Formats: sequence, C-alpha cells, structure tokens
Amino acid sequence: MNLNNYLNILIKGVIEDPKSLKQYLIRTQKISERDSFVLIDEFYSKLNLVIDDLKAKCNKRYLDRKNDLYIILNLKKANKENTIDIENEMNTDTLEKFPLNLMHLTEGGFRGFLNYSNIEYMERVVLEILNDKFNDEPMELQQEEKNELDEVEKELYNNIFIGNAIYLFESYFENKLMNSQSRTDFRFLFEQMKKDKLIYDTVSLGQYIMFISKYGYLEKELKSIEMSAVKNIQRANDYKEYKTNLKVTLK
Repeated sequence: MNLNNYLNILIKGVIEDPKSLKQYLIRTQKISERDSFVLIDEFYSKLNLVIDDLKAKCNKRYLDRKNDLYIILNLKKANKENTIDIENEMNTDTLEKFPLNLMHLTEGGFRGFLNYSNIEYMERVVLEILNDKFNDEPMELQQEEKNELDEVEKELYNNIFIGNAIYLFESYFENKLMNSQSRTDFRFLFEQMKKDKLIYDTVSLGQYIMFISKYGYLEKELKSIEMSAVKNIQRANDYKEYKTNLKVTLK
C-alpha cells in the first residue's frame, strides 16, 4: 500500500463517521494485514506520515498568507493607508482558517474540505490506538463494535486457510514452542495442511512465507522436507493430536 492509500483511509474515516474512526482504523488494519500482510506497526507508522504531511500542508498555507499580509501591511504603511483590517486579520488568523481542498488533495476521490481540527483529531485517535497497544489495555469499544472486530479477527487469514484452520496452525505453533528458526516445522505445516485441504490449493509457498513473517520467520525461502523422515512422522502424530483436540473441519 502506498501513502495515497493511507490518505484515503484517514479521509474516508473522518468524513463518513468521525465518531467511529478508532474502530474503523483498527478494522482496516486487520483487513490490510489479512489481504496485504501489512503489520500493525507499519500501518500506523504510515498513517502518522500522512498526518504529518497534512499538517505541513496546512502550515504552509497559513505561513504563505502571513507572508502576504506582511507585504500588504508594509505597502499600506509606506503609503500611509489605514492598516487596521490587515492587522486584525494577522492577529486573528489560525490554522483552522486554512482547510485543505479534498478534490485537489485526493485527485477527485473526495469532495469538501479537511480542517486542521480534523487532522488533529486523526492524530489523537492514532495515538490513542498506539497507547492502547503498548499499554496492553483493552480498548474501550462498544459491544457491537467489539463483536465486529472479533469477526474480522476470525476471518483474518481466510485467504490462506480454509475455515477455522488458522487455529490448528496456531495450536501447533504454540505447543511446539516454535520460533523464527523453526524452518522444518513451518514447512511441515505447509505440506500437511495442504494435503489435508486446510490451506487453499491456490496458495503458493511464497504467499505462505509472507504469512509466516507474522510469526517471526523473515527468510525468503523454506527448503523442502522429506515427510516420511522419522522426525516428521512424529510431527505428523503431534499434528493429528492437536487437530483432534480442536476438531478442525472444513466448514
């Protein structure tokens, strides 16, 4: 996703339903992680870059006008003209008086204007989400909104796994105490879950490697393994046990 995508996310959220901006951003991040493997830190870092750029654009309009007023003021003083109106404008100008035109900003994607207060609100919401994340405190969501986010969480990797098979993957991962060095286990899961029709046939090994980066595996390759090897037979037995315990189906 490029910065224009993040700009559109922010504008859509603040224009259509500003009161639900927090829940909208959380939900959009989860969908972006599911569809494009955009992790949470990257998502909010990019949002902050966009917000900083929007603030800079407003500041530039504000300072450009200030500069114009100083020029006009000096000309009026030189001509001994009344300067009260100019001085009043200079003293009362605020960033809020210099909104950004959304037609120009989004190349026709949105209409209307974005005020500086809108941008500050975006910034506060993003900061609140990040504070919730780093403080490990539950977000204050309305029950209906929380349920909606839970559904997104369940469906987060349904472009990789069939049904609720993500839970089998995570059960194996946790029980086996896997980490970023667990190459054979990662490859075993890919082969076994493909065989069991729990990973879509259309999912390539490259897509799977992108997915497991969420679990710390950051290498570009995942070497093939011999599924009939003794250690992999034991892995298969453990896998079957976890699968039975979870009662994973293709529903």
